[in-house]
Amino acid sequence: MSEDDVKDTEIMVSIDTLPNLIRMGMTKTVEDYLRKKFENALISKIARYGRLPYLMVRLGPFNSLIRETRNLYVDEYYRAAVALCGMTAESMCISIAEERVTDESLKSQLTDPSMDCRKKIEPLKKYLRMIKSASLLHRVLDIRKEYLHLHKTRILPEEVLECMNTLHLAIIAEYGVVPAEKGKVRFATKEDIAQMAKEMGISLE
Repeated sequence: MSEDDVKDTEIMVSIDTLPNLIRMGMTKTVEDYLRKKFENALISKIARYGRLPYLMVRLGPFNSLIRETRNLYVDEYYRAAVALCGMTAESMCISIAEERVTDESLKSQLTDPSMDCRKKIEPLKKYLRMIKSASLLHRVLDIRKEYLHLHKTRILPEEVLECMNTLHLAIIAEYGVVPAEKGKVRFATKEDIAQMAKEMGISLE
């Protein structure tokens, strides 16, 4: 393509001038723009937050990941949220292996970050508090695969929410607590998970 061709060609570009404005000392302009942008997005952010379940889980290495995942979903970074769902699922598998597997050789194998997460789930089945957690984790990885490898050309918010809620169910099943009498808490039961799944529209079959 010659220079003349380039001059006469119309192209669409994406521009982000905010960094330049800040460097030019126009911080107030950027601040006003961002405040207006955040205020306009607040209603939709609240709506997305309202679609997530409450979260009360015992502290573990995956806690910061699930909270970051929730934040990404609320901020409408759907593809990133799905990707982090997969990372959280893997972190959860490693946590279960570290805490519950007594065979040191198997534990070493299952806590190896280079091992495919799917291959960790099956050996972990007998260490799970609830057997349904295995199929929930597989479902999370199924959705993650579709988005991570760009098989999905169009992002479906309802599918992203399904991925989020499926991961939540698995975490609550293995590490979650629910309110009990006299201000105390207890570990979630199969009945609790079944009720939560029904409310989320997630199948446990």
